[in-house]
Amino acid sequence: MTKKNKINTSIILVGGTGSRFSKIDEYPKQLAKINKEIIIIKIIKQLKKFGINYFIFPLGHKKEFFIKFFNSKENIKRFNLNIVKNFDKIKQDKININYFDAGKETSKLDRVLKSFKKIESNNFLTTYGDGLANVNLKKLFSLYFKDKCQKIYLTSCRKRSQYGHLKINNKNFIKTFEEKPILNDPVNIGYYIFNKLIFNKNYKSKFELEGGFLPKLIKNNTLKSYLHKGYFFSIDDKKDVLRAKKFFK
Repeated sequence: MTKKNKINTSIILVGGTGSRFSKIDEYPKQLAKINKEIIIIKIIKQLKKFGINYFIFPLGHKKEFFIKFFNSKENIKRFNLNIVKNFDKIKQDKININYFDAGKETSKLDRVLKSFKKIESNNFLTTYGDGLANVNLKKLFSLYFKDKCQKIYLTSCRKRSQYGHLKINNKNFIKTFEEKPILNDPVNIGYYIFNKLIFNKNYKSKFELEGGFLPKLIKNNTLKSYLHKGYFFSIDDKKDVLRAKKFFK
């Protein structure tokens, strides 16, 4: 992949309340640990494998926890962090962190928009700070640039249902039963490649990222999917942490 066809920036969305994980005055789920490794650092390390070394955090709820975490001298040394306020201060041998207060009531879509002034390139990755996945970004980037940056990409995967599924005939007899089958329709796992120009063209302030914005992209034939076949964990509550711990152990 040439230098021109390269993505080195990621917006990581962490501004929600995370009320299913902890109280508003308790540490956020992104700073919880999976077998001694902090979730947000685990995500950063996975992205860094594919050349991303500049991470933007539009903060909202629980911002004080993230500010304290990123400014800790111990964490700066331990994780090789470089805290920056703009992209012209990026150091290639560091994990560059740029955080700012985007507002507590700001939508995810507006958090992305507010991050634009922190980004030099037109093309960048956006993901959530509570999703763990081994997405092959090299393949994803290749597809994106093959489309000449004219499409927005999201990453999907096929999930296993948490329920037993039945097939029932017209007399209510059960014909088949399948426990927790893999669902045919994939789910969005929140790894997006955005282009500033396409984003601005489809943006409306009343939209949310998943509600309004993505449907408009679909209507305009601008949204494509990359099917991820590896693992994916969405950390919504502490039960999800336990499942992830078991998997990674």
